[in-house]
Amino acid sequence: MKKLFLTLILAVATVAASAQVYVGGEVGFWRNPDANHTNFTLQPEVGYTLSKQWAIGTSIGFKHNYTKGSKVNAINVSPYARYSFAKFGPVNLFVDGGFGFYSVKPKKGNSASAWEVGLKPGLAVNLNKKLSFVAHAGFLGYRDSDDAIADKLWENGFGFKLSGNNLQFGLYYNF
Repeated sequence: MKKLFLTLILAVATVAASAQVYVGGEVGFWRNPDANHTNFTLQPEVGYTLSKQWAIGTSIGFKHNYTKGSKVNAINVSPYARYSFAKFGPVNLFVDGGFGFYSVKPKKGNSASAWEVGLKPGLAVNLNKKLSFVAHAGFLGYRDSDDAIADKLWENGFGFKLSGNNLQFGLYYNF
């Protein structure tokens, strides 16, 4: 048992020594005073770079949506696989393919669940070896929820959505 445990520790240490781990996150904010609508997102993230083109990661986040006196909060877990398909100097264009699960709680009423599966395009600007500016814009895929309360986060269905509500900016620190 000791040999197995030591072998496992050695394997993890070897992977960690050559790791291309990144941590960071994104924030998003949208306010429409005419519709009395506010939406913000806080999305911490951790990932692992597998090669120059592939990375895997997950984000755990918080979303808040306020519309005309109705408040809805949600927490989510969203694992993904990232494919970088173009590089222009320090700029990388990528697409994240993954799914997300959301637990939604309105200020009044019962909690609900929502989920999504799809693609999120983005770009990363490598400011230096350790720091990257990252932005996501849009979503192509399918979203569904089990309650009308969760519908306040998004509309159920399939398609492509590019709006200010989908725009998120962040910083990553690369180890």
